[in-house]
Amino acid sequence: MYAIEDNGKQDGFHFYQETGKTYKIQLKGFTSMKKYIILLLLIALCSLVFSGCATEKNSNKSKENSNEVADLIFKNGDVYTVNKNRSWANAVAVKDGKIVYVGNNKGVASFKGTRTRVIDLKGKMLMPGFIDSHNHAYLMAESLFWLSLNPYSTVEKRQQAIKDYVKKHPNMKQLRGVGWDEINRDSKSRGLAPKELLDQVVPDIPAVFIANSHHSILVNSKALEMAGIDKNTPDPQGGTIERDPKTGEPTGILHEFSAENLVIKALPQPDFTVEQFKKTLLSWQKTAAEDGITSVFVPVHYPTENLLKAFKELDHSGKLTVRYDLGLWADENKGTEQIDQLKKLRDQYQGKLYKIDSIKIFADGVGENKLVWNQNVLEKTVAALDKEGFRIYVHAIGNQGFYPSHNVLNAFEYAAKVNGERDSRHVITHLDWVKEEDVPRFKDLGVIPAPQPAWFGKDWYDHIKGEKLKEVNHMNSYFKAEIPVVSSSDFPSTNTFKRDMYPLTGLEVGITRLDPDHTTEADLNKVEWPKEKASLQDMIASYTINGAHLIFQENERGSIEVGKKADLVVLDKNLFKIPVTTIGEVKVLLTMFEGKEVFQHPAFTGMPN
Repeated sequence: MYAIEDNGKQDGFHFYQETGKTYKIQLKGFTSMKKYIILLLLIALCSLVFSGCATEKNSNKSKENSNEVADLIFKNGDVYTVNKNRSWANAVAVKDGKIVYVGNNKGVASFKGTRTRVIDLKGKMLMPGFIDSHNHAYLMAESLFWLSLNPYSTVEKRQQAIKDYVKKHPNMKQLRGVGWDEINRDSKSRGLAPKELLDQVVPDIPAVFIANSHHSILVNSKALEMAGIDKNTPDPQGGTIERDPKTGEPTGILHEFSAENLVIKALPQPDFTVEQFKKTLLSWQKTAAEDGITSVFVPVHYPTENLLKAFKELDHSGKLTVRYDLGLWADENKGTEQIDQLKKLRDQYQGKLYKIDSIKIFADGVGENKLVWNQNVLEKTVAALDKEGFRIYVHAIGNQGFYPSHNVLNAFEYAAKVNGERDSRHVITHLDWVKEEDVPRFKDLGVIPAPQPAWFGKDWYDHIKGEKLKEVNHMNSYFKAEIPVVSSSDFPSTNTFKRDMYPLTGLEVGITRLDPDHTTEADLNKVEWPKEKASLQDMIASYTINGAHLIFQENERGSIEVGKKADLVVLDKNLFKIPVTTIGEVKVLLTMFEGKEVFQHPAFTGMPN
């Protein structure tokens, strides 16, 4: 709007715009008629000018719908981008689940609209979401639907817990549980076979307890009977049925998955239901969000289509809040004959936030220095899977003088020779024992190591001294060789699985290689083989950009860069500004998956402005 006023003098007119600005036009030396003709022309001209001004104002109003306006802005933070230069920033803008700006507070201001949520980090650390490169998320079902004996320390307490559980579930057809890792010690002290300790409290239905490592099970006599296992049953390839040395009768303990599955597949309910798996994944996602985990590789260690159905249904209903990559289990007894079925499952189960592109293989187990696969069968199977485009993900722990990782590298080398080299990103996980001369082979063959740094501080190898330590739990060696090593938890394979799954625990122990519960700064020089201590910068990369590389998502996730998914974590402290022995105590305050908040700590005060 504008107004025109004749001031009553010969010097002209005043034009008033609605903003309050006044424009004076002088028209000296003109007759009244000419003056008013010119005035009409000026009115038309001003109409165009002021309309332009109004258009500009409306354009500002429409900014809310433009690409320049962010849904979310973080400002005043310590932003560790984990980009190629490992640079820092102060502010980040997010729109439609993607990062649209990384820089400083001044630069991010132009992305703010009236509906933009602005979080003042107040100096808190912002970094990419964590990626756990070995996590059995689906096994949380055990703690939800089975009996855990981990809280109990004596035979009497364990047996009473079983009695109470059976009493509360009078109509159950089987008993499943986890724990009782001390069964051999307890059976020896009682002078009874392990199965007999279970028989005393569960004589009529099959009972199966899996060890925390998941590489052994304890079963009662009824379970052995249903599976048809007796003293004449041969050990399956890669597995062991423990036997009484005098009678040859099974003791009730079976090691490794080929042996375990002899019993499990004979149970009335060998697998969790689809609904149980769905409930499990939703529950696990809450824990993952609290831990700052936004992507995960999930190796499956037994045949289960129910789990795949659960993923499909949750993905279809939009309830997945983590990016999942799945690895299907390959049976060491079936070799190449199972590949068609694995391809069928891969084709059938591909979703928006989950996919199948990998096969899980066990090279060894736990305890025995025993290879699971015949080497010739392993090489031919790996080569056949590689030819079909599968990435192979191999479990290889090893022991002093026993290096299954060497056999696996040979298999990968054979596959490359037969099929030609490709960007396969095959993986070997655990890797407790690796020959020093085999480390460069990982880079030569493009193989990714996936250790569990949280385990480096355990006492499992305290008896190893001197030069032999150079073969145990490599970490810094991989970084020095420019190998994109990834970090993981192997949840829930130890009785400290909750702590081990927390990425901040792995970050700390990867640096210190000491027990995170009892270590102080004064203990840092006590590491017997300090050459494998990694830097904080490298450890963060192993949980972020390297993890994204493993799941073929390095262009989508793993760093804070424009165009990438907004998988972000806010920490209450800057990891680079605190003692390394306190990193495991740092809290996750906020977790965002693809721009959506999936967890906020009650202590987080970064509220929208």
